[in-house]
Amino acid sequence: MGKLVLILFTNLVFGFNPQNIFQDDLTLTDSLTMKKSGIKKSNTTEVVFKSYLQDPKNRVFKDFKIPNALKKRVEFWFRVYTQYESHNSVVHDIENLGLIYDVIDFSDFKKTVLNKNTRYSLQNKAMRGVIADYKKAFKKLSKGNCREKKCMQILEAIKDVNFTIPKNKRKRLQFFSNLSKNLRTQTGQKDHILTGLKNLSGYQETVEKLFQEFDLPHDLLAISFLESSFNIHAKSKVGATGPWQFMRIIGKHFFVQNKFVDQRKSAVLSTSGALHLLKQNLQVMDRWDLAVNAYNSGTGLLRRGVKSLKRRGFSDPGVPELIKHFKHGNWGFAAKNFYSEFLALVYTLAYKNEIYNKQFIEKDGLIDVYVTKCRIPLLKLLPSLKSSKHNIMALNNHLSRRYRRSSFPKGTVVLSDVKLTERKYLKLDHKYLRKRYPKNLRRYVSNQSCSSK
Repeated sequence: MGKLVLILFTNLVFGFNPQNIFQDDLTLTDSLTMKKSGIKKSNTTEVVFKSYLQDPKNRVFKDFKIPNALKKRVEFWFRVYTQYESHNSVVHDIENLGLIYDVIDFSDFKKTVLNKNTRYSLQNKAMRGVIADYKKAFKKLSKGNCREKKCMQILEAIKDVNFTIPKNKRKRLQFFSNLSKNLRTQTGQKDHILTGLKNLSGYQETVEKLFQEFDLPHDLLAISFLESSFNIHAKSKVGATGPWQFMRIIGKHFFVQNKFVDQRKSAVLSTSGALHLLKQNLQVMDRWDLAVNAYNSGTGLLRRGVKSLKRRGFSDPGVPELIKHFKHGNWGFAAKNFYSEFLALVYTLAYKNEIYNKQFIEKDGLIDVYVTKCRIPLLKLLPSLKSSKHNIMALNNHLSRRYRRSSFPKGTVVLSDVKLTERKYLKLDHKYLRKRYPKNLRRYVSNQSCSSK
């Protein structure tokens, strides 16, 4: 009843056509051309997988090849990042991500509802109605034959993944009951990744330079897209901040964090801190899949998981084994899928030009890192900073605008792509960001003074 009221309301106010929300969107990216009619989801998925996830041009770091045990998970997230936009909602199984029942198209909401928050609210309400309909269909299937549209979609999806429906009445009831409990929806992310590539523009070459200095694979950049679409203004409900989404408790180890400065918000400084953390994760976990997953779950939880599996006879357990065998309250859907999402984004970014049918600029100039030699008021600091192509405040997003009349202390890190005067600023080579955490860069000016000449 609630769903009916919602559809009537949207139809009257926004001219929304309820027929559209039950149409599968199986459209591939522009780089792949296929006829829409007669294409099954399994065929579509196979084409996408073979085209890019097999790394035909050998662009992906060897340690980030996709394990067989994670192929279905990575394939699912790859579709989320490359095919489905935020007006698409994927109805799928929470355990078997290859089991996709439907892709709901809310493009009519996008056309008629200008406010993004309102649009997502309406989309979520409509999806609750869709899920309720699917649960009813599962219940009917558990009791016997059902020829309704939702039932047929469920049976086709089950067939696509080669699941066997039990003939025994009791087992059949349990089978469909479990599938009903495992229903989940996932919003498409294609447009968010494209926004992330736009956010990265202007920082690409500097970020790549940092990866070289740290001697780490540039594929790790995918974590910042997974965390925030490389948004320097991002802040989560729990306080994770900046493009790499550092929590304050972790950030304090790497960054200056006070009312004047929060280095987590800087595209360059936060990348430096993230690479320090990832390098430490690798030292602790001794393999990249665990080191990457630890960015989300922490090394403590993963070490506990690895130890528990080793006691059970696993010689060198990684993420695939933890997903299958490790049980813990903090090892839920998000933690289990973090590495698979990362891999999907690694391949998405590696083949972004082909996937999105667009040429992205990668040579965008280096951004220089400076440390102030003296205390400078923000009102004087900002006019002294120059940039040939950046908004200077965005470039120095880590400096608070709230305290314009306050003075920033000696040792404050600032960024510019135009040379600053040596009298007040010490320019640091990018290799020094590898030698010290961003919060400790001030030590390079501890014995230097500010000249007024």
